Amino acid sequence: MNHSNRMRGVGLIDALVALAILSFGLLALTRFQGRMVAQTTEAQSRSAAMLLADELMSTAIVDPANLACYSVPAAGACGSAVARASTDAWAVKTLAAMPGTALATATVAGTRLTVNIGWTGKDSQENRQLTVVTDVQ
Repeated sequence: MNHSNRMRGVGLIDALVALAILSFGLLALTRFQGRMVAQTTEAQSRSAAMLLADELMSTAIVDPANLACYSVPAAGACGSAVARASTDAWAVKTLAAMPGTALATATVAGTRLTVNIGWTGKDSQENRQLTVVTDVQ
């Protein structure tokens, strides 16, 4: 048997090994991309929650006389139907904007407004929560 007959299948084995390595690399890239998409989705949810909390807090800050109207669910005496309607609309919008099972509360204690927004992560199905506190003077 000469040398060329023994070396005939080595090129095919080299190609198969290279193909296996390439397959594992592509699989790793696919999993990495999936994780990046999931993280981006979570970041978008956190950003949306922060914007919604800021919206309610900013509204309350420019209308300190009606601070009691900015609690969710409604608590205490509210002297402004417009402020109450705005707060109720905010709560509906917040619950619709957040993924999964959403929760939106706002409590007033003295001059302090605390906004809590909770949701369930789309991919992780874990509970997430954002709590923001401000003093309204």
